[in-house]
Order: sequence, then structure tokens, then C-alpha cells
Amino acid sequence: MALFELKQDTGSGAAAPWAPPTFKDCVAADIDAAFFEENEHADRHTVDGKDVLIVLEDDDLREHSAHWEAGAKQNFDTGLYTAHTILYIRAEDYGPKPKIGKQLVLDKGTKSQRTYTINLCQEESGVYRMTMERTRQ
Repeated sequence: MALFELKQDTGSGAAAPWAPPTFKDCVAADIDAAFFEENEHADRHTVDGKDVLIVLEDDDLREHSAHWEAGAKQNFDTGLYTAHTILYIRAEDYGPKPKIGKQLVLDKGTKSQRTYTINLCQEESGVYRMTMERTRQ
């Protein structure tokens, strides 16, 4: 005597054979599970008014030539320095691909607010890689 009955519906046709995931399938899963994992790699920021997970990579800081006058560094035409930054953000979180030259505001309304100019934006596997710069006046 059985304690329970087990009825299985195996469908009307033969089951599709199992296929291992492709490399692209694994990469797509890793983008969310590893790259945009808040506790591991990504940080939460406000990008153009949206609270999203991003990865920031500070590339370099280039000081512009200037001269000293009246005890202060003077450089009115090009700014004191240019900071280059790379931002990674999910395309679905940002929206349509931004145009070159667009102003991007990071962490608006906080003491760490920064405004960048987008120099290059590339999309791969649903992630935008934006190369940006900001000039300190």
C-alpha cells in the first residue's frame, strides 16, 4: 500500500534534449550575478536622476599647464585639470544610448555631485561603457 500517488504529466511529445549553456549565456548571467553585485563590485549612485548600480573606474587626472599670479594658480582658458572616468551601467537602467558630448550628472544633490561630458559610449552585452571627462575650473 502506497502512502501517496504520484501522477506525472510528461507532455504529448518527446522532451527536448538538454543543451549546455553557451558562453554568451554564461556571460549574461555573470553580468548580474558578479559584475553588478552591490556587495561585491558595483556601487549605488544617482545617474541623471536615477538610482542605479554602476561601476566607476577612475582612469587618470591630467593637470593643465598654468602660471602663478598673485599667489594663485591662473589658468582661465582650459581649467586646472581634466579628470577622466569610465562608467559601466546596464543599458536597461540608463535608457537610450547617450550621444557624444552629452552632460551626465552623477550623485545630484549630494556633496559628491559631479558633472561629466561623455566622450565615448559603447554597448556590449547590455552594458554601456561610457568614457567621460570633467574639467575643474
